[in-house]
Amino acid sequence: MRTKQSIAIIGEGETEQHYFDTMRVTHRYPFKIFPGLPQHPDIDHMCKLAQQCIQQQYEYVICLVDMDRIDNNPKEKAKYQNARKKFGKNVIWIETKPCTEFWFLLHFMLTPQLKNYQRYEDLLPELQKHMPGYEKSKRYFNQVNLYHHLTTRGNETQAINNAKDIEAKRKQQRNNSIAYSQIYKVVQLIRDLAE
Repeated sequence: MRTKQSIAIIGEGETEQHYFDTMRVTHRYPFKIFPGLPQHPDIDHMCKLAQQCIQQQYEYVICLVDMDRIDNNPKEKAKYQNARKKFGKNVIWIETKPCTEFWFLLHFMLTPQLKNYQRYEDLLPELQKHMPGYEKSKRYFNQVNLYHHLTTRGNETQAINNAKDIEAKRKQQRNNSIAYSQIYKVVQLIRDLAE
């Protein structure tokens, strides 16, 4: 099955690009990751790319944001909040705290766990238990099909359920330090469009 709508996914770095590209190839989805590799992982650059995608009439423009960097930089946080208002419903903002690797870790959690990972380095040892040798590097991404590894050794449905549960508990507790990921929303959107 093929997605009928056009989807642009704008990520902050190589991790997102490789994950969604391996998903696209695995399922033969025709969506694009725009651009292939971002030049700058900042909100201004993401907004510029999002505007280009809107002008090119992509039906869905998705921006993936690592909140560890934004939460620790007041100027960047203000830019992010302004961008959300400026673009309104034209852009779907997808947050992960601290980073995309938390989404990967959710594939291996048997039950949702409320963790306080503030940085990539905090969750890396836990992720490496399930993905030995994992690192954010071109060398690693060229050796390992991220999507295939996560869905054959981990469980994507479980990751989606874990992410939803954690997000609900985080809101209920009003605890902004809890790690979370909204990437499940992109995965579900792509699945829905493919049907």
